[in-house]
Amino acid sequence: MLTARQMLIFKCIVEEFIENAEPVGSKALMVKYQLPYSSATIRNEMNFLENYGYLEKTHISSGRVPSKEGYRFYVHNLGKVDLDEGTKNQVATIINKHRRNLNEMVHESCNMLSELTHLTSVALGNALDDMLQRISVVPLDDGRVTAIIITSQGHVENKVFQFSSDVEMEDLLSCVNVMNELLIGTPISEVAFRLERDVRPILTTQVKQHEELFNAFLEAFVKFASNSVYFSGKENILYQPEFNDVDKLRRLVSAFENSKVWKTLPLSSEDGIQINIGNETPLGKMNDVSVISASFKTGETSKGSISVIGPTRMPYEKVVALVEYISENIEKACLEDKQDEK
Repeated sequence: MLTARQMLIFKCIVEEFIENAEPVGSKALMVKYQLPYSSATIRNEMNFLENYGYLEKTHISSGRVPSKEGYRFYVHNLGKVDLDEGTKNQVATIINKHRRNLNEMVHESCNMLSELTHLTSVALGNALDDMLQRISVVPLDDGRVTAIIITSQGHVENKVFQFSSDVEMEDLLSCVNVMNELLIGTPISEVAFRLERDVRPILTTQVKQHEELFNAFLEAFVKFASNSVYFSGKENILYQPEFNDVDKLRRLVSAFENSKVWKTLPLSSEDGIQINIGNETPLGKMNDVSVISASFKTGETSKGSISVIGPTRMPYEKVVALVEYISENIEKACLEDKQDEK
């Protein structure tokens, strides 16, 4: 158990390192934070905190940085931070603007998170009870058509198809009518199977260019069902000094390109924030990365999560407050919309 003095010194060290990414010395700490202790006293307490496992030296200088255990202790003892009204208004604007479109609501919330934290954000979702609600098409030009796929959870996928000149609009509309008749109410994860089993035999007998149309919509639904990871601000984390090392940077970029890595983040059924530090994150051996996540319900059995990825030296208080507030408001909007539909 740390004393009040040790807690104060430790908190100042963590916050100083978060701000400057440089090892913290006792004299600089005393001057900047106007601590009512001598440099020698602060140094002795830093030695204690190092022996306790909360601080470590990066080289032979007297400067210290928080250890992974130190970060864990710090985040578990964070005070509650209230967001300013301007930030809350930004969240409200996004929620109200995209209330009927869950994808857009979550994606723009992700964009906001990355802008406010100068870090990388990622949104995950699943579709346990997300069902196909409607398919419609909008002709463009030169054989191009936009297909709009809408689900019961408010997900919207726009797909532009480039068809050959042999595909007639009448055939396309017939194809869409058959899919709407047979597939509405089908879970998104099962649409591809139902297309093959139920829709394809009918298209074969009723539509001239059935093969081209079938393959186009099959590809669209397969992509839609698997497209449940969204990143914003990937470049932000790359500018952090921790990732000046080429090997670290290469591993991080590779992880961003592999959506399966991030799908291992748990969509917790419990309320609250999850903080994964170092090897607790999906990045495994990258010990200087932290991920702060919160889950939100989007229906009775479906949920998603929104996370911020950054160095272990991230501003935890600010990030935790933002992730928690945004996820709570997304969930509130989703559940209120579900209630209104009943």
